[in-house]
Amino acid sequence: MKDFNSFKSNKQKEEPQAFGSSPYEIFANLSKKYEGKSSDELMQAIIKQAEIGRKNGTLSDRDIDNFASTVAPLLNEKQRKTLNSVVSKLKKI
Repeated sequence: MKDFNSFKSNKQKEEPQAFGSSPYEIFANLSKKYEGKSSDELMQAIIKQAEIGRKNGTLSDRDIDNFASTVAPLLNEKQRKTLNSVVSKLKKI
């Protein structure tokens, strides 16, 4: 086992995430699916996927931080504050 993310039990291999295998794929797919929807609907979907990732061991705090640091430069100040709020919520799951 190289790292925690490379370890998957047989059960985890049988239950792929609904939106992709990496935090970036999940975000991209959620963005497409929820385009034009309210921020509350998007937030519920993100939290649901985060819960799945936490449960099956494919979403770590480090993954969340890496994603946030990649996305943050593309956002304005208000969006970065929202991102920071989302990051805090996801880390508590």
